[in-house]
Amino acid sequence: MMIRPDIFLKELVCLYVEDDASIREPFSMLIQRYFKEVIVATNGREGLALYSEHEPDIIISDIRMPVMDGLEMVQNIREDDNDVFIVFITAFSDIDYLKKAIDLGVDGYLTKPIDKQKLILKLNKLAEYIKQKKEIKEYIALLKDIFDKQLSPTILMDKSGIKLKNKAFKSAFPNINNLAQFNEMFDIDYTKKKQEKTVEVDGIRATFEILIQQTNNELTLVILNDISEFEEEILTDQLTKLYNRKIIERIMTALYDIEVYVIMLDIDNFKMVNDTYGHDVGDAVLAKIAEVLKTILRKNDIIVRWGGEEFVIILDSVPNIEITKTIANTIREKIEATYIETVEHVTCSFGVCGGNIENEKSFDELLKKADEALYKAKKNGKNRVEVCS
Repeated sequence: MMIRPDIFLKELVCLYVEDDASIREPFSMLIQRYFKEVIVATNGREGLALYSEHEPDIIISDIRMPVMDGLEMVQNIREDDNDVFIVFITAFSDIDYLKKAIDLGVDGYLTKPIDKQKLILKLNKLAEYIKQKKEIKEYIALLKDIFDKQLSPTILMDKSGIKLKNKAFKSAFPNINNLAQFNEMFDIDYTKKKQEKTVEVDGIRATFEILIQQTNNELTLVILNDISEFEEEILTDQLTKLYNRKIIERIMTALYDIEVYVIMLDIDNFKMVNDTYGHDVGDAVLAKIAEVLKTILRKNDIIVRWGGEEFVIILDSVPNIEITKTIANTIREKIEATYIETVEHVTCSFGVCGGNIENEKSFDELLKKADEALYKAKKNGKNRVEVCS
């Protein structure tokens, strides 16, 4: 059965290197029928130069040649390119040369005189390999393009490190260059397919929904959906723009095993404000109190509208209860001195407390004590600070 050349060869460029003109001319005329283009060189040095200029898909070369033989030419080519397919044409007496050729990673050899059917069979196999490689390369390029166009920061990784980062990831996290840095920032549990993490990026806290997909070949796809705005809506009191109670669920574990100091405050005679001036004025008072709290407290202090006219402040890195009491008195004085349209001035009563938090229950107990101190401040005349016993 006659073997026909693969049509795909017509898309390929071949470099043919042969010093013997009596072989070179008829053979080059033959293979020109198979390839898109055949570039001809008369020795290894010329072949090396033409390879650099044309970057052929297949090289067919004699081994023994003057000026530079085929082995030296291929050695130079392999230093630059491990992908180009190379076939040697040789005589049976070139066994030692062939052993060296195998070490250089040639893709086959043909013996002289050339059998046309064996030549076509070899070229067809190479054409199939090249076609598959090109298809894989195009497929990977397409996947990379799709990967890059993902709006959410995305990485592809394995145990050894990050294999791919899309443009969104590079833009959002320019300082993350390796897997260790990524793990340090996000502390991901890779056994869970979906989780949320809040991290600090360039001094700004951001919350990400993290989606994890494991593949059969031990690759892991990690997608980071920024849900900060959505999270902000969930955790924010719409009137005061302070946190609501749900923030406690988010920060609870960060409070464990440390000394926590809280301030609880309540606006004095707030019911009278609502009854006398209406709820719109009452809302304006609440917003103004929130504004004062945000102005006087630090960035890492957590301010929560606890409910109605009551607020809770969780202070960051306060050494003792006396400092907490001083901060509460500073807030009290600032609120009392603040002018509020229609009502002019309001006052607040405060309860402060501190303690070591071991779990959610112990935090609830701390708040209960702060509330008891607040009740004591109300009972003892209002517009004052009391410390829990």
